Amino acid sequence: MRKLAFALLMLAVFAAPASAAPPTKQVITQHNVLTDEDACGSYGVTWDINLTATIWTFTDDEGRRTKQVAHITEDNTVANTVTGLTLRDGPVNFVQTTFFDVATNRADKIFIVGTAVNVRRGDERLVDRGPILIDGPTRRILWSAGPHPVREAMDGSANIALALPAFCHILRP
Repeated sequence: MRKLAFALLMLAVFAAPASAAPPTKQVITQHNVLTDEDACGSYGVTWDINLTATIWTFTDDEGRRTKQVAHITEDNTVANTVTGLTLRDGPVNFVQTTFFDVATNRADKIFIVGTAVNVRRGDERLVDRGPILIDGPTRRILWSAGPHPVREAMDGSANIALALPAFCHILRP
């Protein structure tokens, strides 16, 4: 039954939208450094994010945004702010599909599939991967399969700095 539900979800996510024009495409690169000196109590976390996203935007016959599909690749580092221990987070690769409410032009649902975090320290790993469905207005997780400790640390927020405590265990002194 779970496989059937996932198959139906995937069909809904990747079904072709009604569109008056072909989707637009843009490629963006971003470099973002997030730091929380108190994330882990006696030490902090710095997450140095380097991402590239190829984004396709779909519109309806009235030109309103209906869906955006972003293929995102990242090669990042995370660091303990006291000891300087720095670990690679990546490479990661995921697809984020955002469905929009055409009446408000706001995100309605966000579906992510792939690996969003991949940190190794010896035999230990911190991964955030697998399909996940997020409510656009609240950013709360509606459904997921796979480990999502980083996304869960955000607790319904779009503020990714709230995810920094998720790295505490792997960065411990």
